[in-house]
Amino acid sequence: MSLNKKYDYIVVGQGLAGTLIVHELLECNKSILIVDISLKASASRVAAGLINPISVRRCIPAFPDFYLKTAIKRYKELEEKLSSNFMHLKPILKLFRNEDVKHLWNDKYLNEGMDIYIKSFNQKNTFNQLNDAFTSANVEPAGNLDVAKFLNDSKKYFSDKCDFLDEKFDFECFDKTKINYKGFDAQKIIFCEGYRVSENPFFSYLPISPTKGEVITIKIPSIKYFDRIISKGVYVLPLGNHLYTVGATYNREDLTDKITSDGQQFLKDRLEGILNVEYEIIDRVAGVRPTVKDYKSLIGWHSENNNIGIFNGLGARGVLAGPYLSNAFVNSSFENISRFSK
Repeated sequence: MSLNKKYDYIVVGQGLAGTLIVHELLECNKSILIVDISLKASASRVAAGLINPISVRRCIPAFPDFYLKTAIKRYKELEEKLSSNFMHLKPILKLFRNEDVKHLWNDKYLNEGMDIYIKSFNQKNTFNQLNDAFTSANVEPAGNLDVAKFLNDSKKYFSDKCDFLDEKFDFECFDKTKINYKGFDAQKIIFCEGYRVSENPFFSYLPISPTKGEVITIKIPSIKYFDRIISKGVYVLPLGNHLYTVGATYNREDLTDKITSDGQQFLKDRLEGILNVEYEIIDRVAGVRPTVKDYKSLIGWHSENNNIGIFNGLGARGVLAGPYLSNAFVNSSFENISRFSK
């Protein structure tokens, strides 16, 4: 890696957002320097990677249908390119918590076009292991992305196609007029640092509202594998061999990677409303998501320097929205972020 080498792009951060951007840039034959450091409280530590087309609380589409189609198509392409398997398509089982929710979902199915995602309803007590007294619905296409595997496999793929600096980006060493970082020149730089964008002097004014999430891994001795992702206040994601991930909490006050008693109790209480069988907790972890106050992603170029960009704030549905947005950002102009004043 020569100091005289000039890159097309410097990408800061190789979480989900940065990884999707780098894949898009490489397919445009761009040269890239990636600056990234593994941080304990990163969002990927708690990401279930859900591919869920429905906003389950209101039973409405989470995004236009082409987001879902783009995501599934893109991850299949990347699996083939990386010779790997990290997308797992499986239905979501939505357990209704009361009659009102049940009636809402039935009405949306019959009258508001949600039959494109709600494929069928189950009778009461269909699943002996679950509390489904108010019945349930099957949602598909849906599934999850193994985010950690996707990031690790992508990093291996990038290793002989990009240059890396394994460090936290130091703004004191960045020349914004030349787009030069520690002697490395580039045409443009894109920041994908997750919730730490709040420390970024170019974009710190943006309304990032970081949210800590805690998840647990449980073992259910009586259920070796359940073939659906369960949703009822939290998700229960099957991993295989009796193991399941359960999450997640939402905490905007404590942004550390520490496990909290309140967070753990919240997850236990939710499980009481889902499972009819015994389980044991075998692991706990926490991370911080880069959520945005108006729930819209932060994508665009700096108003005073169109060589400095941001691709961030994908939020809880980043796995679903990321493929479409990363392609649109790389292959279109994407104006300055205009909905916020500096």
